[in-house]
Amino acid sequence: MFLLDYMISLVAVLMSVAFFTLMERKMMGAMHYRKGPSKIAVSGLSQPMADAAKLMTKEMTKMSMVKLYMFYTGPLISTMVMFLTWTLFEFSFTITPMSMKIILIFTSMSLTIYGMLLMSWGSNSKYSMLGGHRAAAQVMSYEVGMFITILVVSFNWKSYSMQMASTIQQGLWMGLMLTPVAMTWILMCLAESNRTPFDTAEGESEIVSGFNIEYGGGLFALIFISEYGMMMVLSFMTSMFFMGGSVILMKTLLIMFMFIWTRCSFPRVRYDKLMMMAWKMVLPFILTMLATTTVM
Repeated sequence: MFLLDYMISLVAVLMSVAFFTLMERKMMGAMHYRKGPSKIAVSGLSQPMADAAKLMTKEMTKMSMVKLYMFYTGPLISTMVMFLTWTLFEFSFTITPMSMKIILIFTSMSLTIYGMLLMSWGSNSKYSMLGGHRAAAQVMSYEVGMFITILVVSFNWKSYSMQMASTIQQGLWMGLMLTPVAMTWILMCLAESNRTPFDTAEGESEIVSGFNIEYGGGLFALIFISEYGMMMVLSFMTSMFFMGGSVILMKTLLIMFMFIWTRCSFPRVRYDKLMMMAWKMVLPFILTMLATTTVM
């Protein structure tokens, strides 16, 4: 039964990632006053399948200087961590019903950095190493604030259960009660997922493509799946933490649209300003909110 539940989760996540990419390309086309993918099947609905077939059938080029063990295990670890995180959520086919589910989910999310470090180190390229160092520092910096934010909202629920989070917000969203905290959380989600305007680990104008510069074909597809899967995880967590109650999937789609909108609208932030914002603005503010919540 456990294996069947896990396979259902796996297939659902893969299909969701596929159509998330299609939604992104369609919406970016609309925002740029042009058509998105429209040639394959009806209105381009089969475009994700065509992209997946193309990536999986491309030749895998073996570079002579890469560290093979790290090079191949990095994308696998990132994808496995993403799938593991999804299986921890409390759906109808729950695998791990636990009262401390939020802490376990956050612990699983924090493992993604190891995949990035292995990819950057194993590629044996100065640009990939720079991208890996940036990604590691950025993710670790903003994860501190994210964890404290989880404590702030959990103290308001008086529980670490996501089911309780959904139930207690039936009357009033936590995002309306703690609007500054919710806005700061969304900012940290953008930095955690390495998305515009905080995509400094893959800054094309500075470090070519960052930690994934040497990847192509199936391994690049795995990196792509892990990144978009984690964006969906963060969108779902945002809707559960700050917009709980009913119709969670529609609220998750709204947060996913926010990820796409920011990519179309904002330029990339300079890396030093990004890090200063984490330690000099975000962290002091969240610590102040934690102290206020604890006293109240």
